[in-house]
Amino acid sequence: MTLQLCRFSLAFIWIYQGIVPKWLGPHEDELAMNQVLGASHKQAMWIAYGGGALEVLLGLAILVWWRRHWPYQLSAAGIGVLSLFVFLLAPQYLLAAFNAATVNVAILALSVIALVELLRGSLKRP
Repeated sequence: MTLQLCRFSLAFIWIYQGIVPKWLGPHEDELAMNQVLGASHKQAMWIAYGGGALEVLLGLAILVWWRRHWPYQLSAAGIGVLSLFVFLLAPQYLLAAFNAATVNVAILALSVIALVELLRGSLKRP
């Protein structure tokens, strides 16, 4: 039950974050964060679309390969890298409503809980 809750929550978050603020816009905050890297507006749009595709793929991977460790490890590592990026290059987004810090901590926690549940399940098998 816990693993399934983590699985569906993580998949929803990654797919939503890939589609709504990146593909259906992209949102001005997404573009601004990409432009911190020195990207032009057009390049920032393509970065957002590419990042959105990767997020959707990760969400789908979590749905399909939910009994494997790697999607949750990739989720934890990916959110760690994204968090570091925001912390170092765009810290103003850590103070906004529904900010990167709160969402990223939730993604990291769900990923770790899923990994723990997978480990517990593998230890119970003969």
